[in-house]
Amino acid sequence: MWNKRAFIAGLGVAALAPWSLARAAQGVTESEIIIGESLDLSGPLAQMAPDMQRAVHSYFEHVNAQGGVHGRRLRLVTLDDGYRPEATVKNVTKLIDENNVFALCNVTGTANVAAILPLLAKESPPLPLIAPFTGADLIREPAIDHVFNIRASYGDEVEKLVQHLSTIGVPRIAVLWTDNAFGKDGLAGAHDALRKRGQKLHAEASIAPDLSDLPSAVQKLSASEPNSIIMVTAGAPTVAFIKAYRKLNRATRFYTLSVMGTQATLRALGEDGVGVVVTTVVPFPWSQGLPLAREYRQALEKNGFKDNVSFIGLEAYINAKVLVEGLRRAGKDLTRPRFIQALESIRRLDIGGFEVDYGKGVRQGSRFVDLTYIGQGERFTR
Repeated sequence: MWNKRAFIAGLGVAALAPWSLARAAQGVTESEIIIGESLDLSGPLAQMAPDMQRAVHSYFEHVNAQGGVHGRRLRLVTLDDGYRPEATVKNVTKLIDENNVFALCNVTGTANVAAILPLLAKESPPLPLIAPFTGADLIREPAIDHVFNIRASYGDEVEKLVQHLSTIGVPRIAVLWTDNAFGKDGLAGAHDALRKRGQKLHAEASIAPDLSDLPSAVQKLSASEPNSIIMVTAGAPTVAFIKAYRKLNRATRFYTLSVMGTQATLRALGEDGVGVVVTTVVPFPWSQGLPLAREYRQALEKNGFKDNVSFIGLEAYINAKVLVEGLRRAGKDLTRPRFIQALESIRRLDIGGFEVDYGKGVRQGSRFVDLTYIGQGERFTR
């Protein structure tokens, strides 16, 4: 006998099966959402990655303890690329094909992000990339629909430094830049910022990420006798250059970008770091009055990372919060297009004293830039 109810039920399963498989293949099941990240765990920026991992882990653990997002737990898959773009491409290919990630976050490095953009666009629908750790213009102008930036651009950071140096009347400004896409972007920003003020760069030198030309970079800039050096560098090159330069000249002041804002970098610099000025793209993580900073520190302490507070860590924590806000707004029926629409709906979102603002076609969430400096005892000071 024909069973109408069984037929309808069977039809429903058959109709839903392809949809369910498609969703599972894009990192969403009934029980979890898979997020991927490719970080430098073993290369020149390796000291940044642990603070980032601890921060995201702590926030995801907090969300999962509250029942996840619409009943789904968050699972983070992290792969090491050693800061090599070709390795980042392999990692992202694996994250897509084998780990079936729903979205990416925190991918680090200008050239690394540039290398994976074709992979993201090739996915149908495109794979969302949230809060890449780069301030380069290539992912900002023009805006890319499925790439949502949070941190201010390198141009914003360099502009802040040049504005500060011009205000206090520093005459001879030099730039040390990493010989890669990140460094070239920052160097161009320095030229633009000085040109706006009718000034020219006093001197500039490049440095290889592997430090192979460290002596010549030190010699070239020290010979020009600058009053200040803006460093468009990160990780090992920053530490090595400052230490080597201090042996020749302790009067020159160093100004670095936000990517050096980790406790590991401070420990590596030691006494040579005292007085170095650092741009920050997030508020002061040790603030007692800022709700976001208190929440971040409490989350780290709860997960056993009490001694790992840093600017880079707070930035990663913010990135995780914005990503989860988008997932929540997208609703139970989670798809990549819904997620992108949900992030786009974020307008002037205050997450404890730090504001993120997107909108229709707007993919730059923040322009916040501040200055801090390294004081005695390997501590950041305001």
